Amino acid sequence: MTSTLRRAGLLLLAMAIFSAPTTTEAQSQTDPVAIAKAKELLAASNVGVMRDQIAAILQSQLAALIQQANPGQDAKVDQAMKELIQPAVKQHIPEVMDAAAAIYAKYFTRDELTQLIAFYKSPVAQKLSRVAPEITDLMREWPNRVGNDVLKETAADLQKRGLKLPSS
Repeated sequence: MTSTLRRAGLLLLAMAIFSAPTTTEAQSQTDPVAIAKAKELLAASNVGVMRDQIAAILQSQLAALIQQANPGQDAKVDQAMKELIQPAVKQHIPEVMDAAAAIYAKYFTRDELTQLIAFYKSPVAQKLSRVAPEITDLMREWPNRVGNDVLKETAADLQKRGLKLPSS
């Protein structure tokens, strides 16, 4: 159950990012200098790794949806993923990055963006960038562990109330 919730959350996140306003819409409302600084911030903060992870998650979710709609056609789905879906997602990445820059430019002043850039170029931020994936993985384990513990602790009471336990 937790993996289903996690997948649904990641799909919503990916959909939100990939349905962000187009470059033209966002930039028409934002200072071009701030946009340039926001793009520099995105580069300094290594958001490309996150972008690639979100793209991979989106591709995985789309593959699962297509597979679910086409049971027993694994080879065709794999081929469609390689030839259609992956290139289409990749094609949208620049607009996603432009939209992300516009979002940062909307919420931060030029000076704040300069400060953020300086931070992300600092040694401590570089270290954060290196260890963040491990920290994130460890933090993802916590809800699964606690959720399983809570279900075990409350199983008898849930059953007394006539409720079934979720299957794992």
